[in-house]
Amino acid sequence: MANYNVHDNPVRDEWMDKIGQLKTLASGHDFLKDFRQKHTTPLRDSYELDLEWGWIECKIEEKVAMLKHAEFNDDKFTNNCTCGANAQEVADTAVAKMDACTDKYEAEKLHINFRRECKPPIMPTNVFMDADRLLGTKLMELRNIGYYDLPLEDLRKERGVKVITIQ
Repeated sequence: MANYNVHDNPVRDEWMDKIGQLKTLASGHDFLKDFRQKHTTPLRDSYELDLEWGWIECKIEEKVAMLKHAEFNDDKFTNNCTCGANAQEVADTAVAKMDACTDKYEAEKLHINFRRECKPPIMPTNVFMDADRLLGTKLMELRNIGYYDLPLEDLRKERGVKVITIQ
């Protein structure tokens, strides 16, 4: 565990400096997507921010939302992703991939990646929530077919889990 205060610490200060340097929506979009790829979800690249990633992600999202508000008109704000893509088209593509999916583990990855790549403020909430609901429904349908029938050790083996023991 880190040797500093929870709410006021050098890690948060460092990230607030980085976030403060974001001046355009394009830079904020790229920064947030890169952060999520590296530091969030079970598919993350790094666990170095294990204690702080949620707080930092929230602060980046706040900044991106403000940049989005400043740069988008009302129509773009409610219909486009921060990269400029039509949000409904992006959501429809993700839902179509999930509809075609028959493997529960692949479906998990599709859902995790959709959330990582599109969670607001990147995608407008009105579009994101409906797509997320559809993806989650399909995922649960696939999972509910014998998912918990396996013993824990078999489930770990099937999922490729490496058990780490801390002594």
